[in-house]
Amino acid sequence: MPRYWVIAPFASKNADIFEKVWQFDLANNAISIGWTQLGDVSKMNREALAEAIASAYPDTPNATKALFVNMLWSFYHKITPGDIVIARRGRKTLTAVGKVTKAASYAPGKTSPGCLHPNFLEIGWLDQPRDKVFSNIVFPMHTVCEITESQYQSLGSSRNRVGRI
Repeated sequence: MPRYWVIAPFASKNADIFEKVWQFDLANNAISIGWTQLGDVSKMNREALAEAIASAYPDTPNATKALFVNMLWSFYHKITPGDIVIARRGRKTLTAVGKVTKAASYAPGKTSPGCLHPNFLEIGWLDQPRDKVFSNIVFPMHTVCEITESQYQSLGSSRNRVGRI
């Protein structure tokens, strides 16, 4: 059974950079996330990851640091090939849906122009749905968040199902 993940490729507040990152990810069958200041977290254990985050974000509240640890840990250790990724823009737009084809990797040289995003998942993106806008907030603010299959299915209507992969 696949797991379902919502991932934000970039903060939607900066539309130009979001679009550059997203177009790069789409063209490269991937989804990328930042956290460049942490270096290669792909092989860190949870304790080392927490220490790296604490060092990089000393003024960040502990609860937020714990959230960062959980998101990065999920990206590298819980998301697996066959899982479903929903790329989001902001909290109301489903940008695309795809299936993970390869586990996450750290690739600092493989980045979008003007944006250092070294953490990648390889994704087989579906042609539809794309850029589906909801009238209400449907996505959490987290960069990486797991949702249930039921939550995934609720993103589509009876006429326009989100897609079976």
